[in-house]
Amino acid sequence: MKKLVAVLLCFVMLFSFAAVFAFAEGETAAETVTVTFYDDDGTTVIAAVETEKGKSPVCPPNPTKARADGDPEWEFKCWIDAAGKEYYPNTLPVAKENTAYTAKYVKLYDDPDNITIMSFLASIFERLNKIFTQISTYFEELTKSVENLLK
Repeated sequence: MKKLVAVLLCFVMLFSFAAVFAFAEGETAAETVTVTFYDDDGTTVIAAVETEKGKSPVCPPNPTKARADGDPEWEFKCWIDAAGKEYYPNTLPVAKENTAYTAKYVKLYDDPDNITIMSFLASIFERLNKIFTQISTYFEELTKSVENLLK
């Protein structure tokens, strides 16, 4: 009886392996699509990424844009698809076909978030300037007092 069970288990295992190998041979390579990332001019290619159809593409590093003097006046904000929908880095939808995205930049001082930060920093610097002015005035008066005592 034990030999019969052992033989039956061997046949089951052989058929299982045969089915697995037959399935593996029938698999086809995953279909890929190309996702192209353009600069804001719409013609300069930043990167072209091959990705498996049905998966989200991986974005290239955020592009940069600067004035001729090198000062970074512009900041990368998001990627825009052909329909004008905005996607932040690594939040792109699954790729079903060859797709293109265009970089969108904002001027650092035109972005409401940055204006808020800049206003906050300006108010801090204004307060520090008042404090240093008061300290400077105090030291001037102290210096005059010491000079008058020494006379």
